[in-house]
Amino acid sequence: MRTLLSLLSLAALLGDAAAQSCRFRDPVFPNVTRQNAIVYGNAINQFTGLPEDLLLDFYEPAGDPLAARPAFVVVHGGGFIGGSRSMGAMVGICTQLANAGYVAVSIDYRLGQAGIPTSPGVVQDAVFDFQAAVRWLRANAAARRIDVDRIAALGGSAGAATVLSSVYTSTTEGDSGNPGYSSRVRMVVELWGALPVLNSMEAGEPPLFITHGTADQTVDFAEAVALASRAQAVGVPFEFRPIPGADHSAWTEYGQMYFDDTLAFAWQHLDLQPVAGLSVRPGFASPGVVQLDQHGLGGDVVILGYSVAPANLPVPGLGVLGLDPAGLLVVGVQLLPNTARMTSVTTSVTVPAGLGGITSWWQGLEAGLLTRLSNPLGTTF
Repeated sequence: MRTLLSLLSLAALLGDAAAQSCRFRDPVFPNVTRQNAIVYGNAINQFTGLPEDLLLDFYEPAGDPLAARPAFVVVHGGGFIGGSRSMGAMVGICTQLANAGYVAVSIDYRLGQAGIPTSPGVVQDAVFDFQAAVRWLRANAAARRIDVDRIAALGGSAGAATVLSSVYTSTTEGDSGNPGYSSRVRMVVELWGALPVLNSMEAGEPPLFITHGTADQTVDFAEAVALASRAQAVGVPFEFRPIPGADHSAWTEYGQMYFDDTLAFAWQHLDLQPVAGLSVRPGFASPGVVQLDQHGLGGDVVILGYSVAPANLPVPGLGVLGLDPAGLLVVGVQLLPNTARMTSVTTSVTVPAGLGGITSWWQGLEAGLLTRLSNPLGTTF
């Protein structure tokens, strides 16, 4: 093995500008497939007394080969009396998520009626319906290729209140559909919403990304400040991103200022390093050059390992070691540059002639706030 490695020449360590696009950070899928009006549950509408089908639109990257994809459940706003899964903002955010490699489902939920004050029962119906949508993803994980351990929620306004109430308050499950599956999510993105009962948030609950306009005339900015303070007090991981001068439903400003931060937050808290932290560029051969891109959070240290034999050894706290420990060599140690919140470095290795048909194995380790092994990659020259 050492003889083989000596034939491979470490040519250069390149910075972010040379790095290949990274799934979950960049719009690596130009086309998105959307399926509309899928029934994910059914529940009684308290105003009509009749059963109501609950619908979602399903977005996924076109041509995606990944067997299990992380997913977002996206919940529209509208004051609990309006809005829909097909609003322009919902289409936009779900398409952007799918462009980056996620599955996204935009859901409808039972609404109240205009002119009637929103009651706790209306909010509870929305919570139960959201929970049914999460359960639907798990119930259909095999057919829809969903990673059941990496489901997140994103809500705006009333949708944010729905998600917050479900994740940090609700202790009961409704009967809107898909019983027998968990409705737990791994992280929450809340946009210009509010948590009705702040002290219901407790330590150990899912991480939270908060965005809110400082000039919001519908849901006071103070709600976001209080929510961030509660998360800090109980130790729930959070990030708070105010939008200076923005009013309610500041989708354009959010997209321009903080969508990239949302993806970086998801990279960290959905633990995406094992899925997409290391990639190889196509076109390598013997003779030639193999280029391996390592992706992660700016300022973290990345280590690239090499072996001629694969392994499958669980390493507590780090993931699974995919390289033969008896022959593992460190090829390079690099600092991910702080030029952006999520950045990359590229290791280029010269491959001499005569190695055709030989498979080499590579794996990266990202060390920082979260230290994790990336996916192992095999390259056959």
